[in-house]
Amino acid sequence: MRHLCAATTAFVLCSGQALAAGYAIKEHSADAMAAAYAGAAASGTDASYLAYNPASLADVERSDFSLSAIAILPTSNANYSVALSSAGTPLSGSKTPKGFIADAIVPDIGVRYRLSDRWALGFSLSAPWGLKTQYPDGWAGRYYAERTQLVAIDASPTISYQVSPSVALAASVNVEYVKGTLTAGIDMGTLGALYAIPGSIPGAQDGQATLHAQSWGVGFTVGTIVRLDDGFRVGLSYRSPVHHSLRGPIAYTLDGAGIGATLHAAAGLFTDTTAKAALTMPDVIALGATKELSDRWTALGELDWTNWSHFHELRIVAANPAQPDDVTDAQWSQGWFGSLGVQYRADDRWRLRAGLAYDTSPAPSLTLGPRIPDANRFWVSAGGRYQIDDATDVNLTLGELFNSGETISRSPLESGNAVRGALTGTTNSGVTVVGLELSYRQ
Repeated sequence: MRHLCAATTAFVLCSGQALAAGYAIKEHSADAMAAAYAGAAASGTDASYLAYNPASLADVERSDFSLSAIAILPTSNANYSVALSSAGTPLSGSKTPKGFIADAIVPDIGVRYRLSDRWALGFSLSAPWGLKTQYPDGWAGRYYAERTQLVAIDASPTISYQVSPSVALAASVNVEYVKGTLTAGIDMGTLGALYAIPGSIPGAQDGQATLHAQSWGVGFTVGTIVRLDDGFRVGLSYRSPVHHSLRGPIAYTLDGAGIGATLHAAAGLFTDTTAKAALTMPDVIALGATKELSDRWTALGELDWTNWSHFHELRIVAANPAQPDDVTDAQWSQGWFGSLGVQYRADDRWRLRAGLAYDTSPAPSLTLGPRIPDANRFWVSAGGRYQIDDATDVNLTLGELFNSGETISRSPLESGNAVRGALTGTTNSGVTVVGLELSYRQ
């Protein structure tokens, strides 16, 4: 299992801010991305579509393989007008961080094999969830977030059954590995003042907490694709939630003035130990459709629902009973994704696609923070698929995401923020994506 952990960690070369809402990642197929994922749940062009609907397995003729890699190239900046300690003192450090969303490359592997006229087997390795934000140590919002990283890898064996010439059913088991890192500053000065420790200066004597945690979980996906006539397909899939209990070491760096050391000796705080945090990956319903309008043109559509309401809060519970829980309030709601696209077959070798999409953020404005600066987003993308020979295709896709500017306003009066202070400002981001996919069939 240790070797599998290493392999899955290496599989995601790096994990940037999720391109879909929340911390979801939809970038499993460069071919699907070309049409802004319109019709993804109803398509089965190659093995990369296993990540959207296991019933796409039924489209394999003999066997095929796909490898997709999508580069995420974000821009991000923020401007905070208010940054105060819980004691009301102004905080030092940058109030205008930039580039806090990292570049990333997200790969996906899919394999399909036909057993008989009715049965087929498949396997996919994908990254359905992930994010990374990185702020500099000592920035003005350090008590809310410095580093946040989450990587989830799913290994999904799949089986499909052709009920009739027009109906296929399929199911997959999702074995999910999650690894996360959280760091944040600690206002030792304010805590010292609360404990009446001489020399305590709120906002000027900082420590830091770092948590590394991981977990395994198991879920499932079921799906169907129905051919209503020769040119009209509808796909529907349901992905179950996966419940995780992330566990790992939590370490504290104390301030140089000795305030943290005094708190450690007097109250037992800030002892390096282990910690745990519960996290549920949401369930997802995806509905897609494709309609051939002519020999060359195909219309595509997609509507997905994600149940983010599982994410009420992030509560880190240390094994040290003297250490209070670290709580980040979330209260996320349901999310919707909709897209429309078109496909044009230029000739026997070239197929061109384009699409538009809109994705709603599940994060309410009252709990939006710098750790996951989520926003509604509008997508536009286009790409082409070129058939090199009878067995090999290559895809190249370009896309642009325009995220809405959001206001962050956090207060020490809110749940979990008693020693984090006040933080108010605006955050903006956008993303350029470049996808490359190679498909091979026998």
